[in-house]
Amino acid sequence: MNNALINLVAVQFRQYFREPQILFWSFGFPLLLVWLLGVSFSDDSVKERVVGIVLPANQVAAQADIRAWAARIEGKEHTLPSVVNAGDVKRSHLITVKFRFTYYNSREEVVRGLKRGDVQVFVEPDAASGKRVYYLDPQNSEAMLTYFFLGDDPGGLSRAIAKDMSVLEGPGLRYIDFLVPGLIAMAIMETCLISVGWALVDKRVTKVTRQMRITPMRKHDFLAAHVLACFVFSFMEILAIYLFAQNYFDVHAQGGILPFIVLIVAGNLCFAGISILAASRALKAQTASGLLEVTILLLVVFSGIFFSYKHFPDWMVSVIEVLPLTILADAMRKVFVEGAGVVDVAQAAVVLTLMGLGSFLAGLRVFRWY
Repeated sequence: MNNALINLVAVQFRQYFREPQILFWSFGFPLLLVWLLGVSFSDDSVKERVVGIVLPANQVAAQADIRAWAARIEGKEHTLPSVVNAGDVKRSHLITVKFRFTYYNSREEVVRGLKRGDVQVFVEPDAASGKRVYYLDPQNSEAMLTYFFLGDDPGGLSRAIAKDMSVLEGPGLRYIDFLVPGLIAMAIMETCLISVGWALVDKRVTKVTRQMRITPMRKHDFLAAHVLACFVFSFMEILAIYLFAQNYFDVHAQGGILPFIVLIVAGNLCFAGISILAASRALKAQTASGLLEVTILLLVVFSGIFFSYKHFPDWMVSVIEVLPLTILADAMRKVFVEGAGVVDVAQAAVVLTLMGLGSFLAGLRVFRWY
């Protein structure tokens, strides 16, 4: 038996267990994340499928008819009739559906809600025949499921298209139109956290900041240099993503380049400030790595980058909506899919900038050189 090897392994274990922050990131945080995601995605309540309804203008009888139809369906749990072992299924919410209807006064309003992810399908009575016509993107699997669950006659796709389904096409309605603005927002966040947050911690761990401390350099100049360098890296990365998406997927910033640039600047200010605050006190690489990873992971999962956060439980949505990545991603999508201008995204840009400046000043105050 190699006693030296055993003793060296024991030393590693002692060093490991003497660091409470390492224990938290190794054991506490994974358990916390499992619980948080489990609570979010394992809700036993029946999931509501939100459907938009366009009310016919100046047609009182038609409006009353469509409202009466929705009232018979809304809020009730409907068991799927084709499940042969429905009586043996313990998790009954898996074989039941529930619908909630949102009313709109025009086609433009409901299409805007569709682009934002508020609804996936909308219904509009046909003026000539009075038949309910379902509008959706057939490439959206959730929208197709909602249509077949809700449709009067979902016996066959070709027959359904001919009768009561209209395929939606146009700028901003594809999933890629929803995804690219979110990925750009995520890229801004990750670039700032790595090029600012991790760079500061690395300099502290390798004692570089200790040497810089004895120079006449001012603290805010040191931190501002990291922020400005981050701006350059971020602009290069965002430009590459945008040009690729524009040429390969035909994704455009419909609101113009100016509001797009405003959000890029505001997003960089926000996350550069947050990065400085997150990295201002960490003395160990493990602690900094954990802080940065948890920030990236939680924001990416809950801020609606890959799917709409409106599908989370209501008690979470109110919290998610004030997260900085959510604010940035939502504003980016307004520019890309709704054609929003500078005035439309000004509030989001101001909020992000204030978040960044507040975090920068707090990080500047508590920043440690070594």
